[in-house]
Amino acid sequence: MKRRIIAGMSVNSFGMAITIVIQILSLPLFLHYWGMSTYGIWLMLSAIPAYFSIADVGMVTAAGNKMTMAMGKGDECEANRVFQSAQMYMGIVCGAIFLLVAPLVAWAPIPGLGSMDCRFALIALVVAVLLSLLGGLTEAVFKSTQRYAMGAMLGNYIRLGEWFGYMIGLAAIGSFTAVALSGLAVRLFMSLAGMVMASKGGHGLKWGLGAADRTEIRVMMKPAVCFMAFPLANAMSFQGVTLLVGIILGPSSVAVLNAYRTIARVAVQVTAIFGHTLWPEFSRLFGQGAMAAIARLFRRAALLGAAQAICISFALYLLSPWLLKIWTHGAIEFVPPLMLLMLLYAAVGGIWHVPRVLLMATNQHIGLAYWSIVAGALSVGLAWMLSTISHLNGVAAAMLLSELFIAIACTWLAYSALAVDLNRKAMPA
Repeated sequence: MKRRIIAGMSVNSFGMAITIVIQILSLPLFLHYWGMSTYGIWLMLSAIPAYFSIADVGMVTAAGNKMTMAMGKGDECEANRVFQSAQMYMGIVCGAIFLLVAPLVAWAPIPGLGSMDCRFALIALVVAVLLSLLGGLTEAVFKSTQRYAMGAMLGNYIRLGEWFGYMIGLAAIGSFTAVALSGLAVRLFMSLAGMVMASKGGHGLKWGLGAADRTEIRVMMKPAVCFMAFPLANAMSFQGVTLLVGIILGPSSVAVLNAYRTIARVAVQVTAIFGHTLWPEFSRLFGQGAMAAIARLFRRAALLGAAQAICISFALYLLSPWLLKIWTHGAIEFVPPLMLLMLLYAAVGGIWHVPRVLLMATNQHIGLAYWSIVAGALSVGLAWMLSTISHLNGVAAAMLLSELFIAIACTWLAYSALAVDLNRKAMPA
């Protein structure tokens, strides 16, 4: 298990590095070939398909958890039934979206889509997103068969390959359609290769629909839909607070808030890398009924995650004056109280990440989903109230208070679920 966790953390760290490299290199390369206006159109086109990334309504995640738990207890038939049921659901959903969206984009009089180049590019980008949803099932196979690191690395390579495909289309032809199709071609090829790799190993999970069961889909729908509460809560606490600050305090305050929040949330991202590596281990042990082992792993991981978040936040406080000066070229000043509040907010966010993963990995996250929505709404309401009193410091305090609220709720839910599971295991049959 230690080797798997270390391998998973290494792969997730590599994935974060890929994201950073892509973000740094994309801007100058696109501007070199297109210019600011054309690149802006591309950004708008590529932003639209992101809304389809929630089309699975959490089914892939819920199915992946259930597959891992089934494999943990040695029930390959159940795992395969869940896997093929998820394939049927995703095939229907993705097929329906394509049949609806493709003709609409191709021929409907949509503002901003005047040229066929834009329309074909948007269709290709939508197909790429739908393909990535199906690719989540491939990663679920790797996760459930104790190959999490291999699946995560495959996902990293697919993202990187797709980006290289974009760059090839950009340099060779330069049209929106060429860029989108080049990226899609690479994603399709690598996704098919990943499906073949996932099938190897004699684990009993097979691509197909022969074992698909509509009852299984209905059982998974509730935990699946509840997974959608988390991006909604994030939208309120991130985009909602950002928009509120822009309306009340102005655009310049938004730039300051985002800069401070970006630096502060490094602590959360590092803890997230650690937490997501534990996800398949929690699922597998839960499937095995090894509640005592889960308890030991959870307590140690929670302490380690909290220590990571606190230590990194402290280090960032010391480094943030230099980071702000270098990153913003002195345009954004270091304000100690504001940075302290933001780093306290980030430290709390890192502390409750491991309890969150425990609940989500075992499909016991329904209560957390409800409280996450409440916390998201609370962050917006408190930010509105406190921003009129203390400006950005008030906004940061609101973020800290809402984060404390959800951290306490999540930790209580995790320990309660763990206690119930331990008691259930200890009861005689």
